[in-house]
Amino acid sequence: MRNSLTSDDRVLLDRYIESVLLRFGDNRYNLGEATQELAAAFVRIADGEPDWLTHMRGVVEAGDDA
Repeated sequence: MRNSLTSDDRVLLDRYIESVLLRFGDNRYNLGEATQELAAAFVRIADGEPDWLTHMRGVVEAGDDA
């Protein structure tokens, strides 16, 4: 498992968090859904799952389709 984020990973993480919060602010996610999404992403990272970047990128790229 990688213990640090690259600068590109950090940008993606920031965009991912912003995407989840914007969806919450737009009432597309309720508080429970937003919390669950954020928690699941951090669990993926902590568990060393290799798809965490792909997951975050997918959430960001889904944009208004989410």
